[in-house]
Amino acid sequence: MVLKNRRRFVNHKKKVMLLSIFFLLLFITVGYAYLSAALSINGSTTIASNTWDIHFANLSVTDGSVTAITPAEIQSGNTSINYSVELSLPGDYYEFSVDVVNGGTLPAKVSLVNIQGISNSALPYLETSIMYDLGTNVQVDDLLNPNSSKKIIVRVAYIEDLNSLPEDDIELDLTFIISYVQTSEMETNASNLLQNLAVTNSCVTKYNSSAHEQIGVWSLPENVYLDRCEDKRNVIFGGFCWQVIRTTEAGGLKLLYNGEPVEGKCESTRENHKGIVGNSRVFSTGNSEYLYGKLFTYDVSSNQFTLMDTTLSEWTSSTYMNLIGQYTCRNKTGKCSNIYYVGPSSTSTTTDLFLYKIADTNYAQIGESPFNTRDNSPAMVGYMFNKVYDRHTKYTSSTTYKFGKRFTYNNGTYTLFGKTKTIGDWEEIYEEFDLLHYTCWNLTGECSELSYIYYVDLDEDADAYYINLTDGKSLEDAWEEMINDNGVNKYNSSVKGLIDSWYAQNLLNKTRMIDDAIYCNNRYIDWESPLYIHGWDPNGGQVAEPAIFEDRIGTLLTCNQITDQFSINNDLAKLVYPVALISGNEIGGQSSTFRKTDAPWWTSTPAFFSTEASVYVILPNGSVGTFSVDMSYGQVAGVRPAITLKPSVVISSGTGSEADPWIVE
Repeated sequence: MVLKNRRRFVNHKKKVMLLSIFFLLLFITVGYAYLSAALSINGSTTIASNTWDIHFANLSVTDGSVTAITPAEIQSGNTSINYSVELSLPGDYYEFSVDVVNGGTLPAKVSLVNIQGISNSALPYLETSIMYDLGTNVQVDDLLNPNSSKKIIVRVAYIEDLNSLPEDDIELDLTFIISYVQTSEMETNASNLLQNLAVTNSCVTKYNSSAHEQIGVWSLPENVYLDRCEDKRNVIFGGFCWQVIRTTEAGGLKLLYNGEPVEGKCESTRENHKGIVGNSRVFSTGNSEYLYGKLFTYDVSSNQFTLMDTTLSEWTSSTYMNLIGQYTCRNKTGKCSNIYYVGPSSTSTTTDLFLYKIADTNYAQIGESPFNTRDNSPAMVGYMFNKVYDRHTKYTSSTTYKFGKRFTYNNGTYTLFGKTKTIGDWEEIYEEFDLLHYTCWNLTGECSELSYIYYVDLDEDADAYYINLTDGKSLEDAWEEMINDNGVNKYNSSVKGLIDSWYAQNLLNKTRMIDDAIYCNNRYIDWESPLYIHGWDPNGGQVAEPAIFEDRIGTLLTCNQITDQFSINNDLAKLVYPVALISGNEIGGQSSTFRKTDAPWWTSTPAFFSTEASVYVILPNGSVGTFSVDMSYGQVAGVRPAITLKPSVVISSGTGSEADPWIVE
């Protein structure tokens, strides 16, 4: 490796091209004898054969690294890595990650970590490190379990903030050494926690069905274990209690928020605490200039919110669509005791605001909120949403209209054709199996705005519920835009905004320890099943039936549409932070005792859409129910974020009980 002397603002510069090799070597030492024998003294004893296999795998150079003269590459034998680089300017660096894999049957531990070849002349200018991807240094006595791996990050950098530069180019031959030896010790980490418990606890079970554990991939995972124990196994991480839910295929440990510990315990007898609590809706004209923010922080002691990632904007026809899903204090300072979420029913002249305060909330949740602040569209079951086709209602009247199954569209005009019928009674539509859903609300069957009736409720004075279509769009187009297509995830739901803001304030500095798992918001409907033949079916369906989403609370870990597989690495359902809501299926197999918090709380699983959008919740007694996504019926539920610890995260102490939680340092 070469550190170049590059003096800024000096006319005469040396340019010496020197080549050297930066050499990383993993030394493996073995301290055991291979034994295989049978001994017989009134019985037999077998000393089993074992394997020793420590090696490198999966090398990846970090974005922003300088272009290497010889890129880092794992050498034959998989125990060394060579590369050659030149660092020309302060701030230049070269960094890569690589897995250290224990593919054998024997546990190992680090016996030596050493960096050789740094000259005294280079010390003031050079930074080197070997760290785990969790942000801790590789150290002597670190354990590596059999059939597991740990990702390390190797970095060499030309220090950026310098008072002086070297007089001459510095050539270095560096050797990074990590030595492993056999040990009898084993560490408890996220990847083997439930797997080990499954051996002795029947309530920890192996998952043996289909799952979407990778974006867009349907598979039968090998390493998914489910916590179905009523004693609520708990972890303390980041200063908060978490309930253990399951492992992921990658070995991560999926956790559900369970409040703040009291004297190091996570018992269900804890008192309520302060959180973010939804209160009411406010409509106002939107012509003032305010600060808007995508996130916020909050201070319980001073009862104050502060906007983050802000934009100063007036509310106009050209700006308001960009402000939906954000927050405002309705001032220019961005600080307030009442903060407002900008809802989806905002128009160019009116702001649809939902008010949040800091107030008491259940011990097991960060706060209380509607899932979304409107229930007027199937789009509102989305953890994120985009196009909203509003629900409209027409009551029984003596007026007669023309209805049809099909239409044409020309020069801005819809025209009904095929089978049409003149109807003046909603019961006739209700009973029609030919399903005459389209109407112009006239007798000519021609209009510029076409209505589609998807539901008739005879119990409510024969109300007909419909959406309006323009620009030649059909029901199929509207459904795709609300539920299925690649643009459905644009705006944050109100519950997602709260979770992201809470994470940014409380766990951002722990992100290295948190895995990027999939969080499912399954908006999928299986149109082929007789169960789903309803008024939204483009092939014709009964207007007596609501649209039922596929995922009723069960146990399958499938998530059929890629636009519902929320993850940091999924551009079609992209999370800002590795946190979301738990799905109904992930907690569907647990008992009501396991789920109970004495308050209702949201899952991420859509239930149905009839007159309102509804999502599955866990009720105060731990049973499963459904709530309208907004507060139409006073159904504001608790918010419990879910995260996934990386497989290599170490459990340092504890037994996992409420009184003695596992501790993650």
